[in-house]
Amino acid sequence: MRKKLLPLALLFTFCKMYSQVGVNTTTPAATFDITAKNAIGTSANVDGVLIPRVDRQRAQSMTGVPVPTLVYVNSVATGSQTGTAVNINTVGYYYYDGTAWVKLHNPTNTTAANIYNADGTLTSNRTVSQAGNTLAFTGTATNAFSVDNTTFSVDAANNRVGVGTSSPDTKLTISTPDNTFGLNHTNGTINLKTYIGGGAAYVGTTTTHNLNMVTDNVVKMTLTPTGLIGISTTSPSAMLDIRSNGSTNATKALEINDNTNKELLQVADDGTVRLEKYKDIGVLGTDANGFLVDGSNLNIPAISTIGFANTSANQAANSPYTVAFTINKNNAANITYSSGNFTINKAGYYNFSVFVRYDVSMNSPTGGSAATNLVKNATMFSNNLSGHGDGTTNIGHNLAGTQFFNVGDIVRVTTAYTRTFRITQGSMTIVYYGT
Repeated sequence: MRKKLLPLALLFTFCKMYSQVGVNTTTPAATFDITAKNAIGTSANVDGVLIPRVDRQRAQSMTGVPVPTLVYVNSVATGSQTGTAVNINTVGYYYYDGTAWVKLHNPTNTTAANIYNADGTLTSNRTVSQAGNTLAFTGTATNAFSVDNTTFSVDAANNRVGVGTSSPDTKLTISTPDNTFGLNHTNGTINLKTYIGGGAAYVGTTTTHNLNMVTDNVVKMTLTPTGLIGISTTSPSAMLDIRSNGSTNATKALEINDNTNKELLQVADDGTVRLEKYKDIGVLGTDANGFLVDGSNLNIPAISTIGFANTSANQAANSPYTVAFTINKNNAANITYSSGNFTINKAGYYNFSVFVRYDVSMNSPTGGSAATNLVKNATMFSNNLSGHGDGTTNIGHNLAGTQFFNVGDIVRVTTAYTRTFRITQGSMTIVYYGT
């Protein structure tokens, strides 16, 4: 007898009534309970559920997919791994999470491994496309991020970066073996490098280009590839080329001091050279065979003042006249001059060398005597006295004197003649010998 099937509408009513559906069971334990027809034994019959099978292109094309729809992707030969199919890269089960298809495959039955919970191996090249997004790492460890541990290391605890070390001790520490270059700043043509080796440290160019030292964004010193050093010039023409700041003796191009900060040598911007303290300046000589040998010691005094005597009006007989000078060179730190008086400002030994020329031609030819004196304060310390017969028209006096002078001492040159006279020319040189 043929069995009658329940009408489909009746089946739906039945399912709705009981709110549970069972396959191969009359007592479903869930909304939809599929019981294996052969739960045990060796039967060759197939038990299971066949989930809808689609290829990647079909899964990628679906729209309005409810969460969590389950499919089995049986081919990835079609479609692309983009959009909702961004995770579909192999055949397998996938469910829809509202945004994309998510893979169910987990053969080890463990939490999926990623860089946040497990180590891994990069099997091929990878590219992270950031577009307008940022990628940031935060940490508190001393070696929070590294490449091969010491190749590159970020000390997040102390905000330091190490190259060649995992324990940098400055904001940027570059550690290299001995006799190795460290930093190279280059534009492809010029190389500025650092080097440590042979018990010394080096910094400079390894190409044929100048090395400049800059302050206030201006080049102050230059070292050329040929070894010339320029100060205030980028084109030195000597082993040491110093360009001065001006053209007067008010500023200095060069100064050398001893360990007490006492000035030993000064070269002013007008070319004036001054030795403040001189001792045993060696002079090279030659022996009989022409070989260089140590010569005698040379003491170089510092010239303080150079001036020329002014022409005077006629002076009365036997009346001392203080000669007036025009000063051409003078170091005011040693001496100041005013109205014929030289005032000592720095104590020490000084040599005064004087020349004056008399004109006595206004007298009848009777003759007389001339006297030229170097006077310190009120005391004469050098003089030249000469007598002249009738008709003398040209009298020249040279005299010099060296003494120790204290600060405040005043020196002047006085002249006198037993008849009317005038001074027509002369000169004065004052040399400072130190203390």
